Amino acid sequence: MQPDHDKAGDAGGEPSAIVRNLGMIKAAAIIMGVLIIVLTAVVIGTIASRLAKMSAPPETVSLTVPEGVTIRSASADDGGLVLIVDGPGGSEIWRLSPAGAREQTIRIISE
Repeated sequence: MQPDHDKAGDAGGEPSAIVRNLGMIKAAAIIMGVLIIVLTAVVIGTIASRLAKMSAPPETVSLTVPEGVTIRSASADDGGLVLIVDGPGGSEIWRLSPAGAREQTIRIISE
């Protein structure tokens, strides 16, 4: 009669597949743990850098208007300023950044 531990498939003393590959399993677990830590740091760094770039618009903005141009109307929101101006060439709509730089000019032409 054979002992009970021989009946479980331990013939010849060969270790199971899990025991044979235990070193590879440990290495994979360590590599995945390091990757999780590194990628979490990258995500936090990306969020922090994007938040740092988002700054509040300046409290005071100085605009230089060309000679002969008058501001008829002005409006502001989070996206910047919109000015309606009258000049020697006709009316224009100026779209300005929150810092006061002109981003777009729309000329109004009468037919």
